[in-house]
Formats: sequence, C-alpha cells, structure tokens
Amino acid sequence: MPSVLDRIHLPALARIRRPDGAVRLALWRDGVLRELPRLSFDALLGRPLADIRDLVEGAVRSRRRLDHDSVEVLAPVESQEVWAAGVTYLRSREARREESASKDIYSQVYEAERPELFFKAAGWRVAGPEGPLGLRSDSTWDVPEPELAVLSNHLGEVVAYTIGNDMSSRSIEGENPLYLPQAKVYDRSCALGPVAVLAWHADVSAAGIRMTIRREGREVFAGEASTSSLVRDPGALARVLHSCYTLPAGAWLLTGTGIVPPQPYTARPGDVVRIEIEGMGELENRLVLVKSSGAKAPPVEISGETV
Repeated sequence: MPSVLDRIHLPALARIRRPDGAVRLALWRDGVLRELPRLSFDALLGRPLADIRDLVEGAVRSRRRLDHDSVEVLAPVESQEVWAAGVTYLRSREARREESASKDIYSQVYEAERPELFFKAAGWRVAGPEGPLGLRSDSTWDVPEPELAVLSNHLGEVVAYTIGNDMSSRSIEGENPLYLPQAKVYDRSCALGPVAVLAWHADVSAAGIRMTIRREGREVFAGEASTSSLVRDPGALARVLHSCYTLPAGAWLLTGTGIVPPQPYTARPGDVVRIEIEGMGELENRLVLVKSSGAKAPPVEISGETV
C-alpha cells in the first residue's frame, strides 16, 4: 500500500513511528526519509529559524535512512498548541453570516486590522492522517473546514506549513457568536498533517486547496479554493498570536477556510474527508461521533427567578 509520503513533493519534516514503536522526527526529501537523531519538534522550535534551517539542511547528508513504507506517519505536533484564525476568506465571512443572527460582526472582522484568533486544540488532542475526527453529538449542523496551517517557532518565525481540518459545529456557533469555543473546541475536533512542509521550500501565496467528502463510497461534496484569496498573511497572523502570548515550543495556526459546504449538507459519522494542498500531499480522516457525557447546563437565575 502506498505511503502518504509518496504524494508529498516538497521537503518536509515528518513525525513517524518506526516498526519497533519508537517515535522519531525525520526529514522527507527527494523520495528519501532520513531520521533526525536527538531532535524533536519541541527541541527544534525552541531555536531561531536560522539554526533550524542549519540543522535540517545538514540532515540531508545523513545516512540514517528509513524505509518510508514501513513507518506510520503521525500528526506533526508535540506540545505545540493549535490556534486558528477566522473570517480570513470571503467565503468564510459569508458562511458565518449565513449561520448567524449577528451578521454585522463578521463583516467588521473581515475588514478590521486585528484578526479573529481563537484556541483550537492542545497538541496531544490532534488527529493525524487517517485518524478518526469528531462530530459533537449535541450539534445538528456540522462541517469540516480545510485550511492551510502555519507552524511558528518560539520567536514567531514561520518554520513550516501543513494541511489542517478545523471541524465546526455551525448550529452551535450560529446560535450565538459567544458559543464559538464550544463549536470549535471538543474531542477530535482538529486534524493536521501529514507532514510539516519547510517554509523556505514552499510558496503558499497561491496554493490550490481541494476538499472532497465521501459517504458510503459516494462523493457528496467537492470544493476548491486558493490561498491567493486569503486576506491575511500567514506570517502576520503568527506574529499577532505571539505578540503578547509566550509559546516556548512554538504553535500551529490554522489560517481560515475558503471552502464551506453549503446546506443541506451536514457531516455524519462515517463520512470520509480528504483535503489536498498543492505539494503538501493529502490529509484524510473518517468522521466519528463524540459522545456527550449527558451533563446539562445548570439553570440560570435572573433577578431572583430560576429559568
């Protein structure tokens, strides 16, 4: 069976699990996978960009080659937090306006100097290529959102890019904009991968993005976009994130989506979502239901009355 690495045409860092179970960082370049001994995403991202480039480029001469067909490719994240930007494409703005009773705020965010940024996931919660991705059981309208993700080091310098899937509960978010964290942050709500494409080898100014969704073997949605329609520069978004927030191991930042499946589509368990970005391969995940604990919100007391 072909490896997910075979579809990646740009030099990249891969987090892999060897047949002996050891998890390692490796460099994928020109069809060859080389192990990077004593290095990890956490260790690399604590360094300046110039040092990272020297370490990674030096690995090209390494003889520690791995059989890429025998390794498991994991999500390219360790202790990094994952954040996300919203309303960075016109389609995203229109989708938010479609679902919400508070339409004007999305036009304001789209045009404002300050971007919308929100926390998405802790690194250990992120699904990788072919890993299960979640749907909230208390939501009635859900969509995957394909996004370019940018990896920054502790200084906010752009190191790499990957493919991201930002699962969203549109019924929850549309009810009230303040419910955005609940619509975005839950178990298995984020996928990244398959690899971290090195920024100094990648031009993401006009990269094509494609998403297809299959249900019971039949395609139920296909959409395309380009990062040329992104109204925020990925590096500038990363700098805003780092401006007043310390990230000692760097961070992944999802840069927003230009593809949102329209109604009546809503995601269902078993749907297979495949996202492709030029040169970066593809990220495929099957959707599963994230079960609720059954806990209900306590009643709200207003002016002495319980409602």
